[in-house]
Amino acid sequence: MNNLTEQKLRRKIRQVIREEREYDLRQLSPGAFSALGPDTLGIPPSAIVDVKIIKAPKPIFKCFLENGQSFNLIDNGNYMQADINRILFDLDREDDTNGAKYELEKLMQKGKVASDDEETASDELDDEIGDEEPTEEPAEEPEV
Repeated sequence: MNNLTEQKLRRKIRQVIREEREYDLRQLSPGAFSALGPDTLGIPPSAIVDVKIIKAPKPIFKCFLENGQSFNLIDNGNYMQADINRILFDLDREDDTNGAKYELEKLMQKGKVASDDEETASDELDDEIGDEEPTEEPAEEPEV
């Protein structure tokens, strides 16, 4: 019974945090909130840890992801642009939006911790490599 209560409490805490982050994101400009939403880039609010507004002639929103990576959203008034991996995408064009989603997915994959399966596979590979004795070739000295 105690375990069930603990699980319910954890779910409620996650829900409150998710709602709080979504509210914080709503305080951005309408264009930035729309660009982050499901209709454009489709980033879940839980994936974004923080958003900083950079003072510039055009509002720039620096979005920090939970894996430590970041990207920029630029509000040009009529349309939004995304600067992801130093590539600029116009989010009012469908092909650019698809490219931005692809680059964003790559960015979200960076810095992820390896799963247990990947760690054991790399340990086995290290063991196989480590079992081999290195062969040393005598270095030939150049003749003078």
